[in-house]
Amino acid sequence: MELSDNKSPALSPEFFPHHPERSSDKILAALRARWTTLYRQTLPQLARSSHPSQAHWPVHLDHCFARIILDAVIGNSTSTGIASSPWTERIPSPAVQNMTAQQLKACIELGEAIAAGSVDLVKLDQQSLAVRGKLNSQKRKSESQGTATITAKKKKTKATNHDHQQTDIRLAMGLSVPVSSGTSSQPPPAPIPPNLASKIRLHPNLTPFRRSVLLTLCQVPCGQVTTYQAISKFLSSSPRAVGNALRNNPLAPTVPCHRVVAADMSIGGFGGGWGVEGRFYKEKVALLGEEGVVVGQGGRVGGRVWDGFVQSGRGDTGRQLGDA
Repeated sequence: MELSDNKSPALSPEFFPHHPERSSDKILAALRARWTTLYRQTLPQLARSSHPSQAHWPVHLDHCFARIILDAVIGNSTSTGIASSPWTERIPSPAVQNMTAQQLKACIELGEAIAAGSVDLVKLDQQSLAVRGKLNSQKRKSESQGTATITAKKKKTKATNHDHQQTDIRLAMGLSVPVSSGTSSQPPPAPIPPNLASKIRLHPNLTPFRRSVLLTLCQVPCGQVTTYQAISKFLSSSPRAVGNALRNNPLAPTVPCHRVVAADMSIGGFGGGWGVEGRFYKEKVALLGEEGVVVGQGGRVGGRVWDGFVQSGRGDTGRQLGDA
């Protein structure tokens, strides 16, 4: 499989012309986030829902997908020569922190090919097990048993079983999932670089409220989405006011307004255009895709709403920055 080396506009160094090293760090961080979301969330969701992109999903667990892809890209398990080996013999663990940008891109491309069905996951799995000497061993049984055990724990009752199946299918198809009542874990808020916080606070065309909205938005981590309603709730405002504040964002995409969706998880409002017919719809889909966010048919985003906003001191994030 030939892997491309295309650069995404969202990750292009032109956004940071005066800081090439900082630009490289941001690109690497974005690739790591995208890879992590792909093997931890996207692929397991597709497997659990038996998505038709693969005739058979031999594994369902995130670490199994990581093994298969890393063995292929890093360990060269698809080769018939003696050069192939488990990825752990090539780079230290954890892989996400020790891969180069090129290796991360290759892993992401292979993972997306698995999701799209353009490569055979069963074959890749067998090749991975072969280089580990476990093609016909108990390894396959333990993985299957591990999947069954986790599935059984999650589906204790018939009602729970139905809920999980519906959730997995909706996520795999890129549809919205109702937000639970606050028990599910979510990533912590993203830190705001001091220079970006200063840019927002000192921007001559921003009102205090718009500064507050933009600084709050900067907390949304890469690979997550929030809603106008979630931001307005945190700021004790209204979704319409938040939407107006984000219109014509002068610092996009560094201040990630592409990570804000409507209450029904549909894409809208980016650059002032709404829905799949919006002027900047494709651009927003591309930016979200680079971060591992699945956009389904009809322009709806899969996953849960991120709403882990926090208040903190002046010069960082939160409501207190709105009066700067």
